Amino acid sequence: MKKVLLLLFVLVIGFSLSACSQSSDASEKEKPKEKKSQEELEKELDKELKKGGEPKIKKDDQIHKIGETIKVNDINFTVNKVDREQNGQYGDLGGKESDKIKTLKGNEERLIIEVTLEYVGKGSMEYSRLGLDLKDKKNKSVRSVISLEDKGKMFLGGNLASGKKVTGVVSYVIPKGEQKNYTLVYNPFLTDTRSDRIEESAKYNKDYLIKLEK
Repeated sequence: MKKVLLLLFVLVIGFSLSACSQSSDASEKEKPKEKKSQEELEKELDKELKKGGEPKIKKDDQIHKIGETIKVNDINFTVNKVDREQNGQYGDLGGKESDKIKTLKGNEERLIIEVTLEYVGKGSMEYSRLGLDLKDKKNKSVRSVISLEDKGKMFLGGNLASGKKVTGVVSYVIPKGEQKNYTLVYNPFLTDTRSDRIEESAKYNKDYLIKLEK
């Protein structure tokens, strides 16, 4: 039964990430603006990210730590803590119906990273988890996973009013005991998805690295 529930949970999240947003602090009075299609937004993002066919993302020259707040543009971002789970089941975030629920193996563990995003600008912002990426020591990205234990606590996406913050978790499966070899990459431009802020936020298209060592 638990496996069935987890599979349903994975599918629901995969089909509707924004429906599970933890953004209850969003401004209710602000009138919604006309939204662009996903395809249009992706084209705008691609246009800003590339110049001459090459990505122009820069890396911050500082290595940040757990508990440190990164302040960029109108956003404050913090990795609060990192927990490890060595038992349980999980599924790939955004997985397909045919994907199978997996069980952690003896040489694996699930890294659970709690983050907080605070918006201090005017009006409100739309945020996404796309600006978060876990990299191994070979700079290879690790796919996000989802677990029933994270239900109600996941950092997904939504709308955040000025002066408000949202806290949630992102999780990944890695080899047991290898936490020190992984880095969370935060990109404020990819996190800020509101279409009318793209031109301004593109100025802050930079990767900020957070070491996950305790």
